[in-house]
Amino acid sequence: MGLFGFGNYDKPGPGVSKDEPPKAAPIRFFEVFARKFSKLVQLNLIFIMPAILVFIMMIAIYMAPTHYMVSIANVFDVDAWASFVVPLPLILLSPFMAGLAFVTRNFAREEHAFVWSDFWDAVKGNWKYFLLNGVICYLVFTLLTFAVLYYYGMTASGWFYYIPLWLCVVVAVVFLFAQYYLPIMFVTFDLKFTHAYKNALIFTVAGFGRNILVTVILGAMLFAFLNIPLLNITVLVYVLLLLLIIFSFIAYLISFAVYPVIDRYMIQAAKRMESGEAEKPSSTVEEEFPGLFAQTSGDEEDDEEEDGDKYVYVNGRLMKKSDMKDSHQD
Repeated sequence: MGLFGFGNYDKPGPGVSKDEPPKAAPIRFFEVFARKFSKLVQLNLIFIMPAILVFIMMIAIYMAPTHYMVSIANVFDVDAWASFVVPLPLILLSPFMAGLAFVTRNFAREEHAFVWSDFWDAVKGNWKYFLLNGVICYLVFTLLTFAVLYYYGMTASGWFYYIPLWLCVVVAVVFLFAQYYLPIMFVTFDLKFTHAYKNALIFTVAGFGRNILVTVILGAMLFAFLNIPLLNITVLVYVLLLLLIIFSFIAYLISFAVYPVIDRYMIQAAKRMESGEAEKPSSTVEEEFPGLFAQTSGDEEDDEEEDGDKYVYVNGRLMKKSDMKDSHQD
């Protein structure tokens, strides 16, 4: 097998018995991780190429002699150039998150992926949404950083500043949780950008336990990275982890944790709608989260029902049959 995914993919795997009972999620997580480890390394090596270029750009910007300090609430002196200008190139890295999301999503649902080709196809097919989301992430990070530092500094003047401070913290947590779901939805569904964000915000509640678990694990990884003494051998280990596995592992962890929520409330709900079972007295997405999957106005929905338009899950993306016909005609 080639390093970047070129090789013999025709050889069948061992397969899974239909009668085999489903295993617990933690067991499946590590089994899939072990089985896909070499492909996750390939995926990380592909992603690290644009990541290194972005990192070089950030270093070049940091070395520019234009640093200036900004006082926030007369308490914090912040290097605005280093804090808010240097991270700007990270926006350019956001489209490549599409490749990570697509490949690790397939791994999470135990499907095959051609790492090299699927990565770049996902980037080319979804770069606009991911780039726009990268801009939004940068703006939210900048605004919330200023707001949190300002309100925290102002708490010395009165307790009521704790109210907007904690509101900013809650907004930051909700926004972080939403980012777990957006990449998977971008590469899986034909959704409007605003509808994807609406659904992601709903999933911050629907998948709250999973969101907390992922955040705790990522926080523990960051804590270990920042606090383990950096001996020479440790630095080498960190460099190898960054080059070989860390980015793809984080993407796989998030995909494995959040995909079941998306599958339950969007994919399975759409299949029930397609088969006409949405009206049955079951726990449907419409009952638990009204309007989650809605993308159109009421008049458009009526037209779709008259035309018999339905959602079909094809080649990793949920599409309307009418959209499929239009694409074939084009």
